[in-house]
Amino acid sequence: MKRIFQYHPPTICYDKPAAALVSQDEYDDRRLRALAGTQVLELVVPKKSARTWTMFAGDLCRVSLPEGSQVGDLNLWNLENPRKERFYSGKTRQIHSTHLKTYDRLWSCFPYLRPMATFVKDSLEDYGIDRDGGSLHDVVGTRCDDYIYKLITGEDRYGSCHSYLTAAVQEHGLTEEDVHDTWNIFMCTGFTRDTQQYFCKPSPARKGDYIEFLAEMNLLVALSACPQGDVSIQVGQKVPDEKCFPMKVEVALNKSRLKYCIFFHYLLFFVMLIKLSADILDRLDIFILEIEELQIPPPLWWEYFWCLSVFLSFIGLGAARGNRVNDMKKYMVGISTIAFVPLLYCIFYYLNDVLEYLNLEEGTDLDDTDIFVWQGYPYGLLWYGFVLMAFQVHFFSLFFAWNLIKAWRARGALKKGQ
Repeated sequence: MKRIFQYHPPTICYDKPAAALVSQDEYDDRRLRALAGTQVLELVVPKKSARTWTMFAGDLCRVSLPEGSQVGDLNLWNLENPRKERFYSGKTRQIHSTHLKTYDRLWSCFPYLRPMATFVKDSLEDYGIDRDGGSLHDVVGTRCDDYIYKLITGEDRYGSCHSYLTAAVQEHGLTEEDVHDTWNIFMCTGFTRDTQQYFCKPSPARKGDYIEFLAEMNLLVALSACPQGDVSIQVGQKVPDEKCFPMKVEVALNKSRLKYCIFFHYLLFFVMLIKLSADILDRLDIFILEIEELQIPPPLWWEYFWCLSVFLSFIGLGAARGNRVNDMKKYMVGISTIAFVPLLYCIFYYLNDVLEYLNLEEGTDLDDTDIFVWQGYPYGLLWYGFVLMAFQVHFFSLFFAWNLIKAWRARGALKKGQ
């Protein structure tokens, strides 16, 4: 007698954690800011091959189809720790779904389990789920490989996404063991209702279709242009060469990070200008009672010298606008000298006052010490607050400027190689 089981409605196994839910407005804005930045990389992944590239957190990557319908197998690694932290397709599938949609995220493996990238744009998002349960961009298939090909056909061969990805990552010191389950972009797949077998359909993607994702950390990315082409032919059967096409990769770097630093540089400059206003007006023989009553201490040489650093911002902005490596180097050298040197002088000049203030016993009147006081506050400590903010602004300016230089150099090297 056939056993009868009680029916239970399905339960979603995993509630999405807060980190899996993103603000669509925020990510649309981040995407647009990146698109308004600079394209730092453009490469073509030839058909039946794989290529790698790097991205910094905040960069936007577009993968498009320049010639015809083609699926791709995409791998991600943490650029600083590729042997240990990499894309985890299984957990991504559990957190989101078998097929990723815009604003879903790609998660890393244990023990890290954090977003590596966020899917932000899909020219094929209207495809949805078809009548057979098929959908696009799955995290189910594990990539085609020569091992399963031999099991199916009994023949040896070299020519699969697994072998292409393995060859591509070798230049980064990685091996076959580091290649892992992929995100299958543009691929239309699902599960049959009667046997629950993994099926594929010809990809609906056409020339000009694309996806975009934002990097959430510094990434090493690898993409294989699958030798199955649009996957309209079953694995194990011969795929005509005309079924396969190249894929195009473009990476846009968000220049606004450097621009924000320069904006804060301007704010600090105006603060310094206010402090110098009494001396400037005095030199111009202009008397304003309200300013004189503030009794602003006379400036030291380093204050005027630091103000010169604001003119470097025009070099930096021009370099960012025109993708000019040499000008950006000049900006970095200028900030390292004209901005940092006077700040270091300030630190040493007021060091004794600051140390004496920090070592004062509780209740000590500042007027009974040798500490220079202005408006009831230790003057040196006020300058230390300014220096702390300026150091952060200049450090991040150098950091983002250097990232731009590295990206421009990588793009230049790629163009020469092509």
